[in-house]
Amino acid sequence: MQLTQKIRIYPSPQQEKVLWALSNQCRRLYNIALAERKDAYLKGEKITYQVQQNELILLKKQYPEFCI
Repeated sequence: MQLTQKIRIYPSPQQEKVLWALSNQCRRLYNIALAERKDAYLKGEKITYQVQQNELILLKKQYPEFCI
């Protein structure tokens, strides 16, 4: 059973630049959240998704490029 289908896209240079920028922002945000969870784990604490979601507002103030 095939649940997904790969579709090749041919973005223009401008679209490719936007896709790379978006990909980099997602990567940075994920790495920040992962580092926060790792630090909490080493301290013996737990950080839930809800806590990180609520802290996203503060993170957007600290990093204005995440405000899209």
